[in-house]
Amino acid sequence: MSKKLVHLYIVTGATGGLGEALVQALARHAADQNEERHMVLVGRNQQKLESISIQAANAHLYCVPGLDLKQPPDHTTSQIMAKFRSVSDAVSPTYITLIHCAGSIGDLSKTVGQYTADEIVQYTTVNFTSYCTLTSQFLNFTTASTAQRISIVNISSLLAVCAFANWGLYASIKAARDQLLKVVAKENTDGRVKTLSYSPGPLDNSMQQAVRETIGDKEQQDTYAQLHRENKLVAVDTTANLLCTLLDKWEFESGAHIDIFDLVPPPA
Repeated sequence: MSKKLVHLYIVTGATGGLGEALVQALARHAADQNEERHMVLVGRNQQKLESISIQAANAHLYCVPGLDLKQPPDHTTSQIMAKFRSVSDAVSPTYITLIHCAGSIGDLSKTVGQYTADEIVQYTTVNFTSYCTLTSQFLNFTTASTAQRISIVNISSLLAVCAFANWGLYASIKAARDQLLKVVAKENTDGRVKTLSYSPGPLDNSMQQAVRETIGDKEQQDTYAQLHRENKLVAVDTTANLLCTLLDKWEFESGAHIDIFDLVPPPA
């Protein structure tokens, strides 16, 4: 058997429904890929983060708990990168992947004309400035390393490419996150760095429940409620496994935006 590859990940938002599902899927896929996997998990809730467990012998978890993305981005990024560098120095990874899963939906009861300057600044800090800062420092470190593959994944949304009422801040920031990774793809053309924006679909999770309960647009409220009643929302485990398969194959075009329904048909 060939020697195991060493794959080092950062997963932000690791205590959320999708974030934790991704951690579990990455661990399960390790044996299939003959990889030793190390995951730096980032989350706000320390108790939840430290309670995450996996059953894979060749996957290892390292926690960066208690981080609040409302804090100055340099503060949160420095803590994440310190842990990441420490693990990287210890395991000498062959492959390195950053998965940006952290984020918030904002106040969906409001239209664009109702936003205040303070909430725009706060939302942008949490969902874009911190994302951009971590991406920058991650690239600075990893492109100087000997890693053979470097991947950056943005958990995106259909809303990054299609406009719907009451999603002004969320949709704008998702589009900006997508575009940043397209720029990274243009700036790194040696084949060693790939970026991907992945839209996981309308998920059956607490975020989707919050959307159904708070969105100010009645038509969308009814649509999401119907999807929930008819069990047509996407299971987090399903979309997490699809994303892991994409990353394992590493055949996607760098800078691409891929929707779950590009890979599988939507529920009938």
